[in-house]
Amino acid sequence: MEIHARGFGEILTVGMGYLGKVWRKLIPPSFGAFVVLGAATILIFRATGANEVLDLIFTNPEALETMTDEEILEFGGQIFQAIAWAVVLQLIASGYVALAVHRLVAAEIAGNPISAGEAARFAFTRLAPLLVAGSIGAIGIFFGLLFLIVPGVWLAGSLAMTAPAMAIEGLGPTDALRRSYHLVRGRWFPTVGFMLMVGLLGMVAGQFVQLVGVPLFTVGSLGIGLGLAFVLSVVIQGFIVAAIAVMGTAWYVDLRARKETLLSESLG
Repeated sequence: MEIHARGFGEILTVGMGYLGKVWRKLIPPSFGAFVVLGAATILIFRATGANEVLDLIFTNPEALETMTDEEILEFGGQIFQAIAWAVVLQLIASGYVALAVHRLVAAEIAGNPISAGEAARFAFTRLAPLLVAGSIGAIGIFFGLLFLIVPGVWLAGSLAMTAPAMAIEGLGPTDALRRSYHLVRGRWFPTVGFMLMVGLLGMVAGQFVQLVGVPLFTVGSLGIGLGLAFVLSVVIQGFIVAAIAVMGTAWYVDLRARKETLLSESLG
């Protein structure tokens, strides 16, 4: 069946429809990736000593007043190192989830649905090429932001479809980057606007759930409550990343439909 281009609101509606069909399959890869991320983040903060610094800040802030500038600088370096590694790991986890989701949704559109396990295994095989593509794109975006800002922002938007192009079309790193640029060209502002809107909606939804859920968990034993709150945060974050990827798949399909004759069977 041929897929035709749709309007902004229609794409959002279609994306929500895809999410309704595959949401159960999103849970294993997203939950698994972000549980590993959460555990790795805890280990990183312990290994770098950042957890001890944060504990000191929250339990004995007066001690900071007696520290030398060198000690404060050292503590700041520990926290920065831990956060930097945590951000890198979060990007990797998000990329893995995105690959699995793009593959799941594309298979659903093609009428050849796959299991969560198949999508997870596929994502694992494509993660390294995606990291290569992401590194290349990040370098270009960094220098674009460093010198003139606007080129970096433009490049970031132009490469927004790299992950779906890699997951659905099986492209290598450089080909996926070029494919994203080609698809987004002429639709840069709608693409960036759509992805920002979806990201904002996901952020609001995540904050709302945590605002309601975290106080409930922290009633009673503080230690157990904080542990449950952390688990809730990990689960929410993983699922929101997956939901945003579903919407990204819907947008990618629309971009392709605008550029070429697209049959649903070709996506599976």
